Amino acid sequence: MDAARIVVTVRVDGTIEAETQGVTGAACLDYIARLEDLIDADTVASRFTEDYHATSSSASVHTATTDEVSA
Repeated sequence: MDAARIVVTVRVDGTIEAETQGVTGAACLDYIARLEDLIDADTVASRFTEDYHATSSSASVHTATTDEVSA
């Protein structure tokens, strides 16, 4: 299995997209929760990729800063 990692993309408008890789099952959600804590953001949309139920799982989420959620 590949090492667990989070691929983070910061878009021009300030929104953040993150995808876990090399994480099995629902454990990917723990990584996203840690990322939310680190950047003081909340998930506003999420989806599981096809790999979620496979040996190596991946999940994509869209996060926003606290200011964006309040607006």
